[in-house]
Formats: sequence, structure tokens, C-alpha cells
Amino acid sequence: MKLLFLWLSTFCGLSALLLTCSKLDDFSDFDAVSGTAEYAIPLVDTDISLGDILKNFERNSSLTIDPDGTLRFNYSGDVISQNSSFLFNAIEHTLSQFPIIPVTGQRMALPFSSPNGLDLDRIDCKTGNITYYVVNRHPESVNVSIRFPDVRRNGVPLQFQFTMPPFSGSGQAPFATNIFAPASAEGYTIASSTDSIYIEYEAIRISSGISDTLASVLVSIRDLTFTYAEGYLGNFIHQGGRDTIHIDFFDNWIRGDVYFEDPTVTFNIENSFGIPTRSLVNVFNVITVTGAILPLQSPYVTNGINFPYPAINEVGQVKTDRFVFNKYNSNIDVILGSGPVAVDYDVNALTNPDNNPSIRGFITDESYYRVRVEVELPLHGRASSFVARDTFDLNLGDLTGVDFAEFKLFTENELPLDIELQAYFLDADSRPLDSLFSTPQLVVRSTSVNAQGVALGKATQSQIVPFSDARFERIKAARRVAIAASFSTLNNGTRSVKVLAHQQIRIKLGAKLGKRR
Repeated sequence: MKLLFLWLSTFCGLSALLLTCSKLDDFSDFDAVSGTAEYAIPLVDTDISLGDILKNFERNSSLTIDPDGTLRFNYSGDVISQNSSFLFNAIEHTLSQFPIIPVTGQRMALPFSSPNGLDLDRIDCKTGNITYYVVNRHPESVNVSIRFPDVRRNGVPLQFQFTMPPFSGSGQAPFATNIFAPASAEGYTIASSTDSIYIEYEAIRISSGISDTLASVLVSIRDLTFTYAEGYLGNFIHQGGRDTIHIDFFDNWIRGDVYFEDPTVTFNIENSFGIPTRSLVNVFNVITVTGAILPLQSPYVTNGINFPYPAINEVGQVKTDRFVFNKYNSNIDVILGSGPVAVDYDVNALTNPDNNPSIRGFITDESYYRVRVEVELPLHGRASSFVARDTFDLNLGDLTGVDFAEFKLFTENELPLDIELQAYFLDADSRPLDSLFSTPQLVVRSTSVNAQGVALGKATQSQIVPFSDARFERIKAARRVAIAASFSTLNNGTRSVKVLAHQQIRIKLGAKLGKRR
């Protein structure tokens, strides 16, 4: 729990730093307390704002302050994103299965079908090549027209017209092709009032004016890509992927309980797909500091969250929305209020979730949706004997001129928290040499609170910590100090309180150092 540990390490680390960096064989710079053997040294006298302490302190979070001053940690996951390529790729794959199409009648439906039950009213082409190969076995010239009545640009159908010479009756029959200069499909719109896209051809004998068939008509449509599709765009599941949000609030936790009063999880949604889309929550678990895995439970997990989406007359617009899981629509207060260290989630999206083909939608080649998941932990709640521990480097080996010491600590507190402290001096092998107190001591006393859990006034506390000759000599071998702090709100954690940005703790720490003659 590094956010409240900083001020504890401040006076312990600072005092160690000052003592370590000062060669105390010469006491001439200090004021004498009694004779010339004892010297008083002020180490710390500072006011610490909790808002200043917490800024940029948690590695994976940002800190915001509510209008009433309540501090709030915000943890974000990676963005879940999907673009329109999934649908266009499916259409393009279906069309690519017919590289060469024999035209067997003067009007024929192309052998294309929409994947996964799509019912397209319109689709706009970005790229594509269209070629033909025609053979004439008639003994006279013919005027040929190949037409795609459902493929239009600026209202004009895609069409090929050319004249073919007669067939002599022997050798290779005349043929016509544009294989070396294929027509581009760019800018054409495919739209049909039926379920099929048609091709038509006509061969008119020049001498007689009679309409006739041809010996062979082949067309090839390759490399089609699209910029826009409209209609019933099917029922697709889009894989969002799995992600984990790490919450480092409890990195130094040892034991005890913390309960957050109003935690939330927010889905921030952006969507430019012009089709109904709904979330599919496959996994949403909170992993607690004790290793428990708690699933998010809510009707909105079971039934999904509907994304906002633009209408057909809003092509290019991006719709946004925020959906908040809170204690009124889910069990989020239980699972996030119980010491979360990670949120594990896997969220997909389902288009046209109700399978209603009467809803006509659209996508473009730039359409996308994004979902960003955020966890918010307001510092409003209760704590009961929440013990955290951290270890700091320390070197008292240079204090050859000091035989004994006495430390005095004074705190003036605006926070609604009781804090007990114990520090253990460790040697180079992490073996304990001594402790700061004989038993853990209350170093910060909680102030009283009003009905809303907001602190009233200030509370003071002071301690004197003597170090005899033997104890002081023993801790000179210390190379690290382990600090264990126990945090509790009022009435041993039975009252929920608010921690506000402006609330401060004043710390005054002094040392009286002695040298035997």
C-alpha cells in the first residue's frame, strides 16, 4: 500500500540519510543540551498533503480529485478494438471462389452469395478488375454488348461493347478479350432490388440484325475490395481479446481488510458501425489480494451492453457512450471492495444480436468500435488492521561518534485514520537486530468525522523512542529497515470515511544524540 507508506518512509529514510551522511565525530555544529555530551538535531518538520503524496505515485494509475476533494484512483486496460475488415474480408473471400464465370444465358445471375446470412442492398467498390473473353462462331460479324445492370457508376451501368469478325469455318474462331487492359471496378456501386446480381449479353448479327447467342462468353471478377456496404449485415462475433488490469494499491499488503465504498468499472464505448452491436462478456473476474477469484455478476453481463450506433443518414459519425457497473446494477462493490490486485476480462462484440433482418445498417472501410475498460477506486471506505510492509536501505556504520540516541516524533493529523508503526533493523543477511518500539505504537491518531465520513479538526500524537548504548551499538550494523504499518479507520474499521486531497499530516521528528566521555 505505497500511497500511505510514503510519509512513513519520509521520516525514517530522512533521519537515516541525515545520520548516515554526517560524520558526527565533531559536534561543534550542533546546540548542546546538557554539557558537551548531548546534542539535539531537528530532522523533519513538514506538512504533507495527501494529494501531493499520491500524485504520480501508483505506477499503473492516474489520480483524480472529485469536486468534494475525494481522491480517486483510476486504472485503465488496453483498448479493445475492431474494424470493418472482418465483414469485407468475408464478402471478398466469397467472391474470390469464382475466378472465371461461364455465362450460359443472355441474362444470368452471377454465382455470388452473401456470407453468413448477409442481405446486401448496396456495396461500393474500391478496387477490382473485370475481364471478358468472347468467341464468335457465326459466319458473319456481330455487335456484342456485355452489361452488368446492377453495377453502376453515376447511374450508368458497367458495359462493354465491341464488334467481332465472322468465323470462316476453319481454324481458330475469332475471339475478343480485355485481359490485357481489364476494366476497373473503382467507383462502381453494386445494388439490386432482388437477391441476385445479373449479367446480360447480346450479340446482333450485323447483316441480318438478328439477335443470337455466342459460342463462349467468360467473365472474370478479381481483387474486389469495398468502401461501403448497406443492408442486413449479418450476425457476427468479433473477438475483442483478453486483457488484465493490474492494481498496485496492495503491493505491500501483509494482512487485514480494506473495503472501498463505491468502486466502479466503466466501459467507454466508441462506435462508427452503423449496425446494432452488443457486448459479450466471456470473462470478468476480480483477483483479490488473498488470491480469491470473484466474478462480476450483473444483468448487463448476462444480457450484454448495447452499443450506440449511427443511423444510415449518419455515415462517418462516431457514437460514444459510457456504461458504469456500480453497486446498484452489479456486485462490483463486493468484488472490488475486497482488496483487488487485478481485473481479468475478455469482452467480445456481437453485431445484429437480435437477428432482425428488417434493421438495415451500414459499414464503411473506416468503421470501427473501441471499448476501453476503467476501474475506479475512490478513497472512501473503511480499513481494519490493514498491515502493509516495505523495506528500505539503511547504513548507520559511520556513526562512530554516537553512543546513544533518543528520537521524538510528533504528528498532527487531519486524516480519519489511525496508523500503528513498527520498524525492524536488519543486518546484511536480513536478520533482525532490533526494533524501533518494544511493541507497535500508534504514531498517528485519527481525527473525528461527521456523518458523511469527512474528518473534523485535527488529532495529535507524540512518542519518545530511546536507544540505550547497547541498543544503539547493535543497530549500527543495520543495512536495511523494514517498516510495518497498520491502518484502521474509526472504531477499528467499522466506520467508512473519506480521504480528501487537501488533508494533511504534520510530522516533526527530532533526535538527541549522546557521546560517552
